[in-house]
Amino acid sequence: MVAVGIGPVVSVQNRAISAIGGRRIIIALGALYLALAVGRGLVRITAGRPLGNVLIITVLIAGPGLVLLYCGYRLPAFDIRSEFHSFVAEWCLGGFGVMLGVLVLYSLQPGEAVDDSSTVFILTALASVAGLAAGLHDAEAKTRTRELEQRNRELKRTQSELEETVQRLEVANTQLAESNDRLEHYREYTDQVLNAIHDVFYVLEEDGTLQRWNESLCEVTGYSDADIASMSAVDFVGDDDREAAADAIRDGFETGSLQLAADLVTEDGEAIPYEFAASSLETPDGESVLAGIGRDISEREERERELERRARQQQVVADLGQLALETDDLDELMREAARQVADVLDNEYCKVLDLDREREELLLRQGVGWRDGIVGEATVSAVESDSQAAYTLSTDRPVVVEDLETETRFGGPALLTDHDVRSGISTVIGPIDEPWGILGTHDTDAKTFTDEDVNFVQSVANVLAEAIERRQYQAELEELIADLEESNERLEQFAYAASHDLQEPLRMVSSYLRLIDRRYGDELDEDGREFLEFAVDGADRMREMIEGLLQYSRVETRGDEFAPVDLETVLADVRENLTVKIEEHDARITTESLPRVRGDEGQLRQVFQNLVSNAIEYSGAEPPRIHVSAERNGAEWTVSVTDNGIGIEPAYQERIFEVFQRLHDREEHSGTGIGLALCERIVERHGGEIWVDSEPGDGATFSFTVPAIEADSDRPSDLESRGYSVRRE
Repeated sequence: MVAVGIGPVVSVQNRAISAIGGRRIIIALGALYLALAVGRGLVRITAGRPLGNVLIITVLIAGPGLVLLYCGYRLPAFDIRSEFHSFVAEWCLGGFGVMLGVLVLYSLQPGEAVDDSSTVFILTALASVAGLAAGLHDAEAKTRTRELEQRNRELKRTQSELEETVQRLEVANTQLAESNDRLEHYREYTDQVLNAIHDVFYVLEEDGTLQRWNESLCEVTGYSDADIASMSAVDFVGDDDREAAADAIRDGFETGSLQLAADLVTEDGEAIPYEFAASSLETPDGESVLAGIGRDISEREERERELERRARQQQVVADLGQLALETDDLDELMREAARQVADVLDNEYCKVLDLDREREELLLRQGVGWRDGIVGEATVSAVESDSQAAYTLSTDRPVVVEDLETETRFGGPALLTDHDVRSGISTVIGPIDEPWGILGTHDTDAKTFTDEDVNFVQSVANVLAEAIERRQYQAELEELIADLEESNERLEQFAYAASHDLQEPLRMVSSYLRLIDRRYGDELDEDGREFLEFAVDGADRMREMIEGLLQYSRVETRGDEFAPVDLETVLADVRENLTVKIEEHDARITTESLPRVRGDEGQLRQVFQNLVSNAIEYSGAEPPRIHVSAERNGAEWTVSVTDNGIGIEPAYQERIFEVFQRLHDREEHSGTGIGLALCERIVERHGGEIWVDSEPGDGATFSFTVPAIEADSDRPSDLESRGYSVRRE
């Protein structure tokens, strides 16, 4: 029997195959042959045919069906794009169609006919398997887009070989009725198929010897056909994989399929990662064998290792970034960065050099792999032309050295040469024009580093730079805060001392002015009495301003510790304190339910009293109508005091919170101009802010925020318990 080659001679619309799915077609075809084999066998056994003959024919039909089913289910595992699955199905159907056509042609010859359905089933099944093998090869060729031109030429050569094989198949079919040597036909057929496949193709006997193999096995391993014929399958794998290979072969004959990943060892001892897959078949002489493919997975494993290394590099950068946020110890961060960089890149050394601009040298501040005692002590010149560190500082990109012995840009400082360094990556930490130092990693072997390796080192350097910048900024900020606190303390002491020391002479002025009024008031004319009233009023206003200044200066130093404060109680106290003023102005105050907050009860009472008093004072011609409300915003409450007063121009809404700033003359409205400034400072002490929303003539709403605490919403209102009317919304 001459070797068989299959080509798609029946034109099938690609769109229709794509719609059904190439994988489904292959699986369906395999299932069809299995069903035919089983059905035919049952019918023949029922009809009383010899069991041995029935089983042989059934296996010959079912075997290719199993191959089609296995390859159909395993099709996604092949290195084939999914869009090319339809090409595999076309080849498979083409093999089926060609063989069927050949049988029809053969039957049309005078005196010749194929009247045995078993022959049709066996030959079309084998042709479908051959088409499947060719289709896999075709789809793989299409997948390798970078080698498209070369693969197309190979495909054409394969097509030509397959067409010649079809011609030989016609001759073989002509001789089929006259020939009983099925084994010879089987061998010729498998030889042709095996040599048409570029992967290692093999047929194993039950004892592990190779019955058939293709030329690729010789090309890959370097063994001759004579060598391979004398070897067992386990002889082709490494010592560590031999037991697994023997078990896989034994299990393969028991279960009908083999899966194994092992190193294929060449004649020269080179170990190549391979993936083997096989299915059980029965030869024409009834022998059970395992037929399969071995595929080189070196590139795939290398891609997987590269992806794992990139993922690890990204994780290290993320972990170092998190550590930079969690620790204030730069040396701890630098040690961890050096350790991680050396570990990920599999280098022996890593260093962090600290630049001293005045001394023009770099200190080995942290590192791994270096001899004991030099970390924290060794220095490298930052200006010597022969120094890699100096060269790194002078360039705007990372410096990569693959072999220091052949490097022409620099020779390397003693720190590197004394440690037999030959390769590495170094990059600047911080801005190019004002670097903080250098991050470098080195190895004693000549190495080639990828762009991802360089980017990884640069990313770690960026993490260190950001941490250093943040630490410097934090140090400067802490120093500034300390200076501000000291300055504020001095200002508070000065304000307190000044206001306190002014009290005595001011009391003396007020006392003598009143004494003059009592003793000599009758002797003064109208102008004199007016002047005296101005002086007394000025002294009183001065006293009020000094007292206000004292209160303002004591907000931070004389306040009570924060504790839970019931704002309804605070507002009730304020209303009692302002009872006279409320009655004089016919003011009406409404309120919503007010919360419990955390703060200084006395200072918050002062805030409420100032805001409510101002709302009454600046009510205009209408009776004051004041509404107090509160709204929860996360961890704080926003408390608002709304009035129907004269309002405030937008241009002056920030100015009113400044000390001694007034928008009206004392003849229009009384006050020292310090009340709102005092409110602002109290609110700021509580970690909040205060602001006003207002338009002239439309009243004003003063709002401030204070820290919230959990409160019992069902407790009785303190205002209600005192008899006040509370409008709840």
